[in-house]
Amino acid sequence: MLSLNTNNNALIAQNAINSSSKDISTAMQRLSTGKKINSAADDSAGLAIYNAMNSQVMSYASALSNVHQVIAMNSQASSDLQNITTILSSMNALAISSASSSTNSATKSINQTLFSQYRSQIDSIANGSSYNNLNLLNGTLGATSFQINTNQGNQISEIFPVALSSNLGILSPVGVTSSSISTNALTYGDLSINGYTVPTSLASSDNLSFSNNSGSAIAKAAAINSISSSSGVAASVNPNTVSGSAVTTSATISGTLTLNGQAISISESSSNSIDLNRQAVVSSINAVSAQSGVIAIDSGDSTHGISLQAKDGRNITIAFDGVLTNLNTGLAAAGTYAGSITLTSTYGNSINLGSTPSGNIANAGFSIGNFSANSAQYSTSKRAGVTSAPLTLSANDLVINGISIGAPVSTSDTATVSNLSSTPTSSAISLAAAINAASSTTQVSAIANPNVLIGNAFTASTVTSIYLNGQAITASLSASSTLSDVVTLLNKNTGTTGVTASNNGSGLTLTAQDGRNISISLNSTSGDGGSPLGLAGLSIPSNSIVNPITFISSVTLSSASPFSVSSGSAGNTNFKALGFTAGTLGGSSNSKSLTNLDISTQLGAKIAMNVLKSAMSTVSNQQSILGGTVNSMGFQEDYLVGTQTNVSTAMNDLMSTDYGQETTQLAKSQIIQQAATAMLAQANLNSDLVLSLLKH
Repeated sequence: MLSLNTNNNALIAQNAINSSSKDISTAMQRLSTGKKINSAADDSAGLAIYNAMNSQVMSYASALSNVHQVIAMNSQASSDLQNITTILSSMNALAISSASSSTNSATKSINQTLFSQYRSQIDSIANGSSYNNLNLLNGTLGATSFQINTNQGNQISEIFPVALSSNLGILSPVGVTSSSISTNALTYGDLSINGYTVPTSLASSDNLSFSNNSGSAIAKAAAINSISSSSGVAASVNPNTVSGSAVTTSATISGTLTLNGQAISISESSSNSIDLNRQAVVSSINAVSAQSGVIAIDSGDSTHGISLQAKDGRNITIAFDGVLTNLNTGLAAAGTYAGSITLTSTYGNSINLGSTPSGNIANAGFSIGNFSANSAQYSTSKRAGVTSAPLTLSANDLVINGISIGAPVSTSDTATVSNLSSTPTSSAISLAAAINAASSTTQVSAIANPNVLIGNAFTASTVTSIYLNGQAITASLSASSTLSDVVTLLNKNTGTTGVTASNNGSGLTLTAQDGRNISISLNSTSGDGGSPLGLAGLSIPSNSIVNPITFISSVTLSSASPFSVSSGSAGNTNFKALGFTAGTLGGSSNSKSLTNLDISTQLGAKIAMNVLKSAMSTVSNQQSILGGTVNSMGFQEDYLVGTQTNVSTAMNDLMSTDYGQETTQLAKSQIIQQAATAMLAQANLNSDLVLSLLKH
């Protein structure tokens, strides 16, 4: 109806004009600023997201800057190491020159002068290598960490190498460690190294031991080192550690222990616990350690007792007065104990150990074989032959690098035969398998050494049958038979016995290459069962083939670095009987760096060549590590740039004006505004209509 009080059409047109004006204003603001969100009123949630994203982009930019710093630092260090590598190559060329007999002493002296200058240049580069006033290669920087992402904890840690001449060379030599060796002196022929026979060890080489000086590790190392210029192998003496005995009861006793000739009064009381009495023994021994050269170490339990250690490697001689024993003191049994030695390659070549037929390599504590110059190795001692049930490793006997080794399982060895004196679980093959079952955690692996029996004489005699590894071999040997006849007879059965026979010049050598047990006996008229087969000295049973003697091979443990071996919770008895030695094995104290090299002599030059080889390998490895860091930072850079781009794109989508949409919205709003204005004018004509009615 027509009314003057309310002009609804005009009001509607007016509201449309106001709304379109706001839309026009918003569109013009967005088109002018290029931003879709100009205030929190536009989109409060969107603005919050934008602010968070903006902070994230700035964080990525900062992390990216850190990554570039890491790349620059590592690149600088790598470049300087490359310069050092070039210098090392020049030093090696000088060493090669001096190592030749054709180079005269004057030239060698000049070479040494240049060598020293090159060494000083290496130190100059190491001390001068820096980035942003941070020295990179002389050890002053220490451990570093870099924030390479936006979240807390996204860091990398890095320790830059020390490239000073004193830190380049053979700093932690690895080699072959003997088992605890016999106190018998080395005699000529017991041990050969790389084809060179080690001379007899002399008492005069050891002025520290109380007894058996010629059989000490000190004397034997001296004998080995006397031919090191020829053999290329050096020996170092390890601390002599003697494991203790179990103590199960506590009693009141007083007596005298004599340790390396030093009398020590010991008193124990039944009112004390076993632990207190053991601690009292330790205190008494250590009170005179300066005189005896031996310290006592409490194992902390009654099963392992008290171990004794001579850090200089001297023999340890223990004597009791009759009241005291190993069983009431926790010490080892009375006797003299020799330590172990470690062989390292002087020139970087492998270490080949052997023995003559008349020699006994057990006097040196090593096993026959070829050993790497680049890994830590240790061979257990060869066990004596047995005619009864053999000892087998139990789950509580052996610990390597703090990890207990489980008991062997029979399925590990399908080659060793079972009889009265042999079982598959007792073999070196099974023992090595048990050790290897834990190698992923111990980082130590084991192999069974070839089982080698060496006879030292042959006496022809009547032999009607031979038992060898489960095979009953019919024999027709007589007083006119030769050692070649024995070799031929046994080798006909190699396929079933796994044992090869050979003439060693004095007697017979039997070899089971895979390390299986060797069980042997025979029926013979000879009193010495070994002689008719050329195996004199091995106590082969000669009157029955049903009760053979079994010889069990040793095992060699190896690792990239020295490793620890100790007895388990069962104590030291089986541990020792199985041929193991306690201690840190496979390492030597004979470290050599560039600072103590002298190439003015031919021997010194040969040693320098090996040390330089190690130094160049070390620097090369350091460069590889630095290069790996640069590569990984390149990947991190790609990740940060990509992520930053993605976030920036998302920010742009969230914040930037869509000009196509906004110009369309502006045009639409302007049209609406114009139309609404026209309609408002039309609506206002309604009052004129009312007036025209009144006129009529």
